[in-house]
Amino acid sequence: MKRRSRSSSPQRAVPERTLRVTARAIGARGDSICPDPETGGSVFVPGLLPEETADIVARGERGRIRERLTTSHERIEPFCSVAEKCGGCSLQHWQGDAYRAWKRDLVADALEREGLTAELLPLVDAGGAGRRRVALHARKMGTRLLLGFTERAGQAIADTNDCPIAEARIRKSFPALRELAMAVLTPKFDTATISVTATDPGLDVHVARKGQVTLDDRLTGGELLAREGWARLTIGSELIAEGTPPVVRFGSAKVAPPPGGFLQATDAGEAALAAIVMDALKTALKSAPKEARGVIDLYAGSGAFALRMASLAPVRAVEGEAAPLAALDHAARHTPGLKPVSVLQRDLALEPLSIRELTGAAFAVVDPPRAGAKEQMALLAGSGIPVIVSISCNPATFARDAAILVRAGYRMGPVTPVDQFVHTAHVECAAVFTKG
Repeated sequence: MKRRSRSSSPQRAVPERTLRVTARAIGARGDSICPDPETGGSVFVPGLLPEETADIVARGERGRIRERLTTSHERIEPFCSVAEKCGGCSLQHWQGDAYRAWKRDLVADALEREGLTAELLPLVDAGGAGRRRVALHARKMGTRLLLGFTERAGQAIADTNDCPIAEARIRKSFPALRELAMAVLTPKFDTATISVTATDPGLDVHVARKGQVTLDDRLTGGELLAREGWARLTIGSELIAEGTPPVVRFGSAKVAPPPGGFLQATDAGEAALAAIVMDALKTALKSAPKEARGVIDLYAGSGAFALRMASLAPVRAVEGEAAPLAALDHAARHTPGLKPVSVLQRDLALEPLSIRELTGAAFAVVDPPRAGAKEQMALLAGSGIPVIVSISCNPATFARDAAILVRAGYRMGPVTPVDQFVHTAHVECAAVFTKG
């Protein structure tokens, strides 16, 4: 008989347990942390607030509320009809002052874990006019369509006809987006992700799904774009229809972002972060030596910082993806009054800029993905660049990377927490580091 390998052995299902727990705190992912009365460990339960007691069903370290037995004085009524199950927001039920204090503490705790001492500024409320980009999941089952965000546990879709935290034009588009999803999905459990971005001329709608684009897709998509005033509609890699080309403004530059491309979640969030970058750049240029060779933007995206900085100094913009870098380059070459902007496509996680490539710059800004920029930060620390602005959407990796600069002799300025992902556990951090 052939011996079964260990890797092919069936895994035993984790049994469910019924527990009565009392929440101790809210964790870094937005779930309550509850002492497990059976194991002595912790169980993480979404929807509970500190000091609330509930009967829950637990599987391993995860739990779901079966019945809430007490109510915190900090609990408020969510303003979204699907808030209790939607994975987009996790904390609409928490009173504002308590929520904001907790979110600021996420940054304070991350800094403390790395042994960093820095002034922590008040949390910046950057919800603004609402999220300007959303990614909706669609699933068609026969004649039934689910459209919304995935639930907190698993892949189920919290079906909805609205998203109150989104920008007004996106909220208004839900009926048309349902029409689009019904038209482009087949009846047999077909799925798609529909990314919607609010740009200056109108919505930029991108559908990611399997299968070839059909004539019916094109006809329906074109009709919807004309009727709804969308700026652009793409399915996969194909342009279906375009009205006025979608653009966003970064300073004086108009940028046409790639379909489904990254932007800061809100206009207000981008403005808050850009203000930190530009204030630091103006100060750095006043004391920069004459031989300094411009500024560097690492993880530049489509140019939210680079194109603003180019109004003051030559910029070298480095980005791993070709499409946003091409958008940045095109905007730089077609915007009067900017200093020279050079672009370099490089995956900085695999091939960070060397000390030789960094040395001589007067200023650098680094805004990496959630994993941070550990390897690149070590090289920045050795480059001697006088002023570095570090921005991150992850307090833990922000603090880790900040510690690298501090150990290399950089002085850490005040840390600004920016809340553009309101009602979630996500928070942006930004700080200016100066050498010597």
